[in-house]
Amino acid sequence: MSERKLCTIGVDFGSLSARAVVVDTDSGAILGEAAAEYPHGILSGNLPDGTPLEPDCFLQDPEDYTDVLARIVPQAMKAAGDVDIIGMAVDFTASTMVPVDGHFRPLRSDPAFAARPHAWCKLWKHHADAPEARLLNEICAEQHRPYPGWYGGTISQECLLPKAIEVYHKDPEVFARTAAFVEAGDYVTSILAGTPCFSLSIAAGKNFWCKDGYPDGDFYAAIAPELRNLPKDKFMDRYPEAQRGYPGTCVGHLCRSWAEKLGLPEGLALSAAQMDAYAALPAVGAQVGTALLVVGTSTGILVPGERRVDVKGVTACLPDTFYPGIWGYASGQCSVGDTFQWFVDNCVPEEERKKAQAAGKNLHSYLTDEAAKLAPGETGLLALDWFNGNRSPLADPRLSGLILGLNLQTKPAHIYRALLEATAFGARHILEVHERVGLPIEQIILCGGIPGKNAFFDQLYADVLGRPVEVSTCTQAPALGSAIFAAVAA
Repeated sequence: MSERKLCTIGVDFGSLSARAVVVDTDSGAILGEAAAEYPHGILSGNLPDGTPLEPDCFLQDPEDYTDVLARIVPQAMKAAGDVDIIGMAVDFTASTMVPVDGHFRPLRSDPAFAARPHAWCKLWKHHADAPEARLLNEICAEQHRPYPGWYGGTISQECLLPKAIEVYHKDPEVFARTAAFVEAGDYVTSILAGTPCFSLSIAAGKNFWCKDGYPDGDFYAAIAPELRNLPKDKFMDRYPEAQRGYPGTCVGHLCRSWAEKLGLPEGLALSAAQMDAYAALPAVGAQVGTALLVVGTSTGILVPGERRVDVKGVTACLPDTFYPGIWGYASGQCSVGDTFQWFVDNCVPEEERKKAQAAGKNLHSYLTDEAAKLAPGETGLLALDWFNGNRSPLADPRLSGLILGLNLQTKPAHIYRALLEATAFGARHILEVHERVGLPIEQIILCGGIPGKNAFFDQLYADVLGRPVEVSTCTQAPALGSAIFAAVAA
């Protein structure tokens, strides 16, 4: 009789869906997997009840996260067969912020706040807090603070603090009723544990935390005097008894209620959460000298380094957030898959859709195949990939995308190729910024939802970057990385 395999579970929460994998701790093989889209998707324009949202507002329903989690973990377990689970971990987009009440429940779940946009979860790409990010940059300059240097010279609207300050400015009642503003990765891990627990990697990467703690009160008082004690009032420090650690640290154990929901053993180890792109690093074996491009809705570009240097426009330049003892340089592009999807949804005529259907292809596959028939420069089109602003190296959400060279002979496939090229040149520019300051890049690895199923995309990136690129055969690299962290925690 063969021994049952010891396994861990990794759950990757992306922008539109979540994926769960069951991984053999001995071989690293994925034995079972499942995925599901969030029922409410991304909320922009209005809430489900019709409440209007301001421009650049991107919200989610945090109840979608637990709803999907309760479905995909049992499905992945069923696919894996008869195994023993010893640990679990999640990764999440960041900063994706959940306002919770005094019972650690999402504030939007209170009927009194269901129609209040600022009570809902703010997705990472929520950019309506850009004025608050600019305010923080001004305070840092006035007080000679080092924090912009942690984040590539500019504090981004994709951090948690500007999102929380936006609530303070725009809906004081929601701010007052919020017990804490919590990263979604910490929220889900805490729900699984039945008690608050936190990731130091996400706190450092997205909310000004370091080994000495949060900034002193003078920093927050410059926003407003009553915010002097913000970390103890509304952030991780509100829960001094809570377990906290870097990914791979056991910060809690699966509580009884969620063990029953998921069909898992009560008390199994829970690792601290990791940011979704960061979680892919151990899955592909990325080390110093590697640039990992995690390509999906957006692209995360991750470069581990042995020393501290200033890299313009990185979203984080911090120690220990990738691996213990290693400096982590994180940057990326705000819109990649999002740009391709925008074009398909809004700019492709019905005639092209019929051609794709006749060829038995989805529109992305059809347009990719048509784009591959074109020679570089053949159409004269040029595009700029800033369709959701620029994350790196300019860190400016006000910037916009651009398409040049359109004429009456321009076809959809021509534009689609220009958009593919634009994202590749955007990635090249970011990598060149790293190399100019002395960070070696000897290997480039692509992973994520797009590279694993689009060979033309991969070859185009190799051509534009001017060097070989390796494509991970794992289509669930972040989830696999989370399973690795779970194994370490267990």
